[in-house]
Amino acid sequence: MEKRIGVYAECNKNGINPVFYELLTKAEELRKDLKEDYKLCGIIMGKNISNLVDEMKASGVDEVFFSEDDKLEVFNVDYYSAVLKQFIEDYQPEILLIGATALGEELAPTMGLQVNTGVAAHCTDLRINEEGELVQVVPAFGGKVLGEIFTPHTLPKIASVKPGIFTEERLEKKDAVAIEIDKTQLNAKQSRLKVLDVYYKAPQGIPMDKADVVVCGGFGMGSKENWNLLDELAVLLNGAVGCTRPAIDEGWVPDEENMIGTSGRSIRPKVYIGAGISGATHHLCGMKDSGVIISINKDESAEIFNTSDYKIVGDASKVLKAIIEEIKA
Repeated sequence: MEKRIGVYAECNKNGINPVFYELLTKAEELRKDLKEDYKLCGIIMGKNISNLVDEMKASGVDEVFFSEDDKLEVFNVDYYSAVLKQFIEDYQPEILLIGATALGEELAPTMGLQVNTGVAAHCTDLRINEEGELVQVVPAFGGKVLGEIFTPHTLPKIASVKPGIFTEERLEKKDAVAIEIDKTQLNAKQSRLKVLDVYYKAPQGIPMDKADVVVCGGFGMGSKENWNLLDELAVLLNGAVGCTRPAIDEGWVPDEENMIGTSGRSIRPKVYIGAGISGATHHLCGMKDSGVIISINKDESAEIFNTSDYKIVGDASKVLKAIIEEIKA
């Protein structure tokens, strides 16, 4: 049996999720560090995806495994896991990487249960050690500790990674082959889940992962009224607004879409402005690669200052008001 590293490609009406290319870059790095020859393969499923299969064939993989079916038109974990289980049983990949998107976070642990293997969730790094083992690095204890996870006795070794953790580098195009995954398990599967309708919500403003400037707020903002200052500043700077977990818990933002950190998103803007953020490790992991880091905190010993290029000691709301007034002047 040929040795393989598999990368799952999530797709929707907008095409392949960019996290596929980020994971593919890391997979190629892992392959180069392994002592034996491995094939790099992409796995994709859906309905009417022939154009996406062609795109993946040009991505730098050796093989594209695909499945097209009416059952796969909309994500259903029962059907998608049936296809992925078939692929795993038929081709026995040693490593399988899945993007920790809203859908991937459901698919990865489901596969772990179905094929009885380990899943390292929300990895911040993947590497091959001197013994040729896959080391899966995962934050623990609120991000204060980085643990190394090994899966020594079962295959595949499944790891999920948040979008933005790894940097995308397009690989050299190869003469990749497309292989259809057998549908035996998919055809036999009858899901109790039924999609009634699908609603798409258009993103508001500049996507955070594409913004040159990100203004991020934490618990130190104090109130929803003060939080509006972040929105105002972001508009003036043509940027986007991010948040930490406490802002969500306080109800200052409606959801986790723009949460930055190990359990949220990773960003690399040219300028990051953090207001009222303490600097917990699980947040720093999501923004430490920003170009210029400017932090505002009334605690002069705040941990965030150790990662900052510029620090402003003071009340976040008062400092933001002064910055906004200066820009408008």
